[in-house]
Amino acid sequence: MARDSKVKMVRSAAALIGTRGLSATSLSEVLTLSGAPRGSIYHHFPDGKRQLAEDAIGWTSDQVLGHLRSCRARTPADLLACFIDLWRQSVLASRGSTGCAVAGVAIDIGAFDDDLIGIVRGTFRSWVDELATRLMELKLPPGRARSIAVAAVASMEGALILCRAEGNSKPLEAVSGELMRLLHSGR
Repeated sequence: MARDSKVKMVRSAAALIGTRGLSATSLSEVLTLSGAPRGSIYHHFPDGKRQLAEDAIGWTSDQVLGHLRSCRARTPADLLACFIDLWRQSVLASRGSTGCAVAGVAIDIGAFDDDLIGIVRGTFRSWVDELATRLMELKLPPGRARSIAVAAVASMEGALILCRAEGNSKPLEAVSGELMRLLHSGR
């Protein structure tokens, strides 16, 4: 039961941070969205909002990496389509209002804000590394695989922001098409 409330709070924090940013996400809103009892926030997160943000980043990263690892791609295009589909599902489910908790933290803190930006940096790097590794396994040359992986992660994060601004998935679809053309261009 206690574990459930912690997981619900982390998921709720990830959703709120992704749509509002870290500063605009209050612990009260996390409790309300998660349905967790008031005392549980400091029980599970004695270091407060910062610890909750770290766990939200970790949870988000686990979702992305798990999705990438479970993709049964046979070609680089299949893998890229699978990666894009993760973000598409999120955008469609939220009618364009969703964001990424990792980006929500990155945008909302200073570049030299102690360890939190390091956690964000490490998270994005892990996504790029996993995507590049999988692309290389599918016979894309290492330099090209890494370049495509960076472009894919950056493009999806940017597409989420544009989807929020537009309130629909059209920016993601445009970016998706361009990423696929980039992959097939061989440059």
